[in-house]
Amino acid sequence: MKRHLQVFLLAVGFDVYWTLVVLFRERGLVIWLALAILACLLLSPTQRLYALLLAAAGSALDALWALTGLLDFNGDALLPLWMVSLWLMFAAVWTRLTFTTTLPGWLLTLLATFGGPVAYLLGERLGAITFLEPTFIVVSLMAAGWLVLMLFYHILSGRRQ
Repeated sequence: MKRHLQVFLLAVGFDVYWTLVVLFRERGLVIWLALAILACLLLSPTQRLYALLLAAAGSALDALWALTGLLDFNGDALLPLWMVSLWLMFAAVWTRLTFTTTLPGWLLTLLATFGGPVAYLLGERLGAITFLEPTFIVVSLMAAGWLVLMLFYHILSGRRQ
């Protein structure tokens, strides 16, 4: 399969997955977790390690945002399992994309720095999370968090361009 088509299908597939998870959250939890774990298992062992590290770091970042009162996931858990499944799927797709694309690491980092907070903004509008501070503050802090997360990820994975 041509590289451009593969990247396009990865992006569309993740967007469909993201939409379903955010809309149905706990109601499809077993499916969301199973799909994310399968996506991770389809990676090579090295790529799987990078994906698991990214998913763990992203989940920790979300937990930190919830603990500091920046946002709330509208449930009993500090970080619900549907959010963990989103992080695992994102990490699997992002890792695959990172190792498949010829785009420079700085551009991928920039895309994630803007795209990540937009996803949270859409999630907030769909009722999956609640911003506990003004939207501008939440999105700004998230952009900074995503920037740091992606810089470390791309340096760790060897994408220093």
